[in-house]
Amino acid sequence: MLHHSLRTLVLAGALLIAPLAGNAFYIHLHGIVTEYFTGDAMKGVQIRLVKDSVDRETVFTVGNGKYELFLERGYDYQVWFYRSDMVTKHVRIDAREIPLFPDVPFYDMDLQITLFTWIDGLDYELFNAPIGLSQYKHSVRNLNWDMEYTERNRRFVDRFMVQYEREVVNKARERAKNINKRRRKAVFF
Repeated sequence: MLHHSLRTLVLAGALLIAPLAGNAFYIHLHGIVTEYFTGDAMKGVQIRLVKDSVDRETVFTVGNGKYELFLERGYDYQVWFYRSDMVTKHVRIDAREIPLFPDVPFYDMDLQITLFTWIDGLDYELFNAPIGLSQYKHSVRNLNWDMEYTERNRRFVDRFMVQYEREVVNKARERAKNINKRRRKAVFF
């Protein structure tokens, strides 16, 4: 009889926990990766999720540039955006302070990323640091982007992008000169 009661209690407990597991809190991270100059959606960008310094998941953007990841509370994440012909960027999302039972069933994070091609001779060290930091704020009971960090970083990124755009224009001029030289050397009959 005791065995039967214990089995019934364990089964009842499992039934109570099962609906909770299906409704566990999560962070829905999603967005579109686009090309810097054209704004076109980029296919084949690798989005790598690093959870507490361990690679956990990799997804790739599809033709419309979209990606989607689901994160858990209680961990520190880095999300890397990579394609071999583009400059790699990443963000950090610190979800360690999210309470065990948040006020809402999930947080929605819409993160749009622009990537641009490598140009030899430029220093990309700026992009070794995260381009964005997000963490849980107890005062507002939500996961928020650190706007002070973003604004400080934006000044450096803006200066870099001016230099980058100048270099793109210079490279285009060089290509045009080379094409014109070849045309002048060509013999037409």
